[in-house]
Amino acid sequence: MRFLKMSFLGVFLSGVLACSDSPQQADPNFTPQNTHKTFSDKNRPVVFIDEAHNNFLTESGRYRPFAQVLESDGYTVKPNKSRFSLNSLNGADIIVIANALDKSRRDWNPPYTEALTNDEVSNVKKWVLDGGSLFLVADHTPFPKVIENLAREFGFEFSNGHVGNAIFHVDSKTLSEHVTTFARREAEQSLFMPTALVELTESAVRSNRIEQVITFGGSAFKTPPEATSLLTLDERAVSVIPEVPFQVNADTPRVSMDGWSQGAVLEIGKGRVAVFSEGMMFSSQLDTKTGKKYGLASKGAEQNERFLLNVMGWLAGAI
Repeated sequence: MRFLKMSFLGVFLSGVLACSDSPQQADPNFTPQNTHKTFSDKNRPVVFIDEAHNNFLTESGRYRPFAQVLESDGYTVKPNKSRFSLNSLNGADIIVIANALDKSRRDWNPPYTEALTNDEVSNVKKWVLDGGSLFLVADHTPFPKVIENLAREFGFEFSNGHVGNAIFHVDSKTLSEHVTTFARREAEQSLFMPTALVELTESAVRSNRIEQVITFGGSAFKTPPEATSLLTLDERAVSVIPEVPFQVNADTPRVSMDGWSQGAVLEIGKGRVAVFSEGMMFSSQLDTKTGKKYGLASKGAEQNERFLLNVMGWLAGAI
């Protein structure tokens, strides 16, 4: 049994180290696949990527490829440099909070405190209820812990651990049918539309349909009943929960994540929320020691970019 534990540990640690504990930087040669802009100068949604909460993923840093994908679709992308007030939030259509931290850290050691004050959480909640859209990313421990007050405000409960890489596919039903995956019945529209328009619509839907999404570790969460889980983990998923991030051994607690989510969406009030428990799936990052790229450029992750654009389109109210 101990040999099996150690074998699992070796595989798990290789995934974790590739994900977030290696010398990473944004891929300087990244180019989005997308070449068609959904939005023009007349209707560009404004996206704020948070940089005011010691974020690990920022518009000018490790989430630069994320911003490039959005810009390729016509979004106006700006860094958010201030704490969340109703006044500052009203300047954005969508806010992205990716791997916020409670302070500027030199290590991962506990204790952890909230990245957002309770007043900020209240402001974000009111802004969403009034029609704003939130894109929240909390990767492996300790990121879920420091945004716990914000996640719970919308009904999401995170596991503060490490989950291994996962593949979500329509065939296994781990990738859900939703407008963001475009898994819908085109035939339902064909009775009411001209043939030429039906063919054009079906072609567009097929080109945007998502069949597979890959994540690169991260954590997991339970969704509120009103939410839709887009990426649902199966019986193979396990969360390793160390007292200190990355300090994992054969005796570190392991908890099944079967049925938990790594990506979900929620409509609440007049607004929308998308929550993900892994950040690299929407970026392209370079390990400067090995030269290996992770994320959007990884084999098998070819549809992650389109999935990101679909989720953003849903948040923007375009789909």
